[in-house]
Amino acid sequence: MDLNLYLKQLEELVNIDSGSHNAVGINCVADRLESWYRELGWNVESIFVGEETGRVLLITNRPADHYDVMYVGHMDTVFPDGTAAARPFRMDGENYYGPGVGDMKNGDVAMYHIAANLPKEVNDKLNIAMVYNPDEEIGSVYSKGVLDSIGRKAAHIFVMESAGQKGARHCFARKGSLCYDIEFHGQAAHAGFMFEVPNASAVLEMGNYIVKLMGLASKDEDTTVNVGVANGGTARNVVADYAKLSVEMRFKKESEYKRLKAAVHEMVGGAPFVEGVKAEIAMERETAPFVKTEKALAYMECMKAVAESLEIPFMEKDRGGLSDANHLAAASDAIVVDGMGPHGALDHSEKEYGYIGSVEPCVRLHLGLLAELAGRK
Repeated sequence: MDLNLYLKQLEELVNIDSGSHNAVGINCVADRLESWYRELGWNVESIFVGEETGRVLLITNRPADHYDVMYVGHMDTVFPDGTAAARPFRMDGENYYGPGVGDMKNGDVAMYHIAANLPKEVNDKLNIAMVYNPDEEIGSVYSKGVLDSIGRKAAHIFVMESAGQKGARHCFARKGSLCYDIEFHGQAAHAGFMFEVPNASAVLEMGNYIVKLMGLASKDEDTTVNVGVANGGTARNVVADYAKLSVEMRFKKESEYKRLKAAVHEMVGGAPFVEGVKAEIAMERETAPFVKTEKALAYMECMKAVAESLEIPFMEKDRGGLSDANHLAAASDAIVVDGMGPHGALDHSEKEYGYIGSVEPCVRLHLGLLAELAGRK
């Protein structure tokens, strides 16, 4: 592969602001990708998923009703407009840096180089889809249905989120999540007369919820709970009549999912901690865990053998974060593998980076995996 071209293309994409709600920026990234693939002679389909975000790209080596392999990348980042100008793409002797460079524009460009370096004999035997998502960082809320419909046509799905440990650690399992916004409605009063007039503090009720919710975490089960946002009240001398919290829970097991969900609904539906305050669930969203299947475990051994034959390290590790792998695995019978991009780390921060030395082995590994699949036909 042409590493210099890869780095030039990566710089081009990283220097485009493409936050999840920046439809113009995301579509600008999509325009670049579309032009590169069209030069290869691949088919490009743009799928509109709403004004709130950019378009989905479905790029295939040929029209097909079934895909041997579906590759998945996302074009959006978590960063606000202006970030690319404030700290644009740069490199030192070993790493590259910039907003979204490891999550996951490095994987987006790697997908193109897999296509660009695909041997003719492999291309002739396999139906391949390269799918680019515009809103993964906000849970693929607009694109999930489109991605799942494509995923149901695939035998293998490689999600090109960054690999760990300089590109050698891949992912076959991720936690699921439960997310809630809970609102509290109380009765306002002057704080100086709270023992004399009716009042009910929504903030105090929220505080009790925070303690109870955080206590649902389990280190033994690796179940995490985080109340990340809490707001309420209008002034220090006014008993708050409104408050709201946002909580995220992550879990590996179905039993933990049931325990957490039941606990939240029991709290909201039960007696309040503070008499006179009413709680209600304003938002509830859940994502199934991405779990190792028997098929995936068997294929993992095949992947390790291919990597060993190419003298490329191959390790695996479960992850706590969510990705498109969660819903794609739940929606399809495909073998799903995540963390298949080049190495990246410190995502969602100003220190985000990727390892230049992981790029070529990443592309070479995928070419080997595709050759192995073609050899079965």
